[in-house]
Amino acid sequence: MTAGTPADDNEVYPPIPPYRGRWHPSKTLLDCYNHMWIDTDVWELPDCITYELYSQPTRGPGMQGSYLVVTPPGYDDTVVDGPRYPVLYWLHGGFSCSRHAAWSLQFYYRKMELGKMPPVILVAPQSLPKGRFIDSYDGTRPLGEIMQKDLVKAIDERYRTIRHPSARWLEGHSAGGYGAFNLGLKYPDVFGGAMSSLAGSFRTELAQEGLPVTYDTYNGSQAFFTANHALTLLNKILPRIKQEKPEMRLLIGGDDVRLRPAHEHMWEQFDKLGVPYTKAIIPNAPHTAEDVLGGLNNDGMKFWWDARAKVVEESA
Repeated sequence: MTAGTPADDNEVYPPIPPYRGRWHPSKTLLDCYNHMWIDTDVWELPDCITYELYSQPTRGPGMQGSYLVVTPPGYDDTVVDGPRYPVLYWLHGGFSCSRHAAWSLQFYYRKMELGKMPPVILVAPQSLPKGRFIDSYDGTRPLGEIMQKDLVKAIDERYRTIRHPSARWLEGHSAGGYGAFNLGLKYPDVFGGAMSSLAGSFRTELAQEGLPVTYDTYNGSQAFFTANHALTLLNKILPRIKQEKPEMRLLIGGDDVRLRPAHEHMWEQFDKLGVPYTKAIIPNAPHTAEDVLGGLNNDGMKFWWDARAKVVEESA
């Protein structure tokens, strides 16, 4: 057992931090958010988390990004022909950074230690804090292309991954939850196994989102916003989704009243389309990944075991 962690496998580790409300960055910081490709404040990471840089040739020669990574218990970097693992890409929320994923990475690592979570490689990429993991309207911030090309290539080259779409999973909180479904539905030949959203930003009207959050990504265009919405992308590949049945879930906290109507709309549309998915409202949980995942605790692990059962065991 890891030092300092609870002996009771029903407890939540790490402890859920107190909710401090929504973060509203200053105008100066908002301007900087279009350039934060690398998370640099990573001096005191938990022992199980490693910080790495990787090349982003999509942005141009010499460009780099960063990510946090956790390998499963027993993983040995010196073993070349050892077991290969699925990868769970964990996407941070808006106005945030890869360190936003640190609690979730530790949570899942602990569940792997206890045998509650299937062994996976956990990757939390740094993305622009207001880009939602999609390519911007003008192409100057190709976040989706970087994810599905540069990052996946880097992870497959550095770690013993199962190199098949069914073994590349996505989970994210808020804007990252939006990104998880956007990437999974837009690039099904890359990310095909599981999509999990924790209080994703799934409103259908751009005007409801607010200019500070969205303008640099959508340029005020409802048409571009709609084209990138999960429901639009789902309808485009609906026959494939019904055939392959990737694991999909939409979770939200019971106290997250701001995004509840959008989630109810998503659930209704998924039901109408006949698409299998999992949903849950976590009692007393606000708009945080920690409260949503911690509230589900061990009950949320079945989703990942179901995804693991569908993995196609290709390694090359």
